[in-house]
Amino acid sequence: MHIHNEYKQPSLNVDDYVTIRQLTTTNPAFTEGGIRALIFRAKYNSFNSCIRRIGRKILISKSAFSRCIKRAKEEDKVE
Repeated sequence: MHIHNEYKQPSLNVDDYVTIRQLTTTNPAFTEGGIRALIFRAKYNSFNSCIRRIGRKILISKSAFSRCIKRAKEEDKVE
């Protein structure tokens, strides 16, 4: 009897990741300084789910960033 437990990770879409500058260029409502402040406090504001660090390079998932913004908006309604 062979039991094969295979953990499937969610597929990673490389096109979903952008640099801070690319994100702010396509979304002018956000500034580089504002995004960098979110990254600096990522451990406390759950923004760490949006970012991936590759060496010194920081990439932001556009889809995760959208979810994070929506979640923050919903939390503001509760308070």
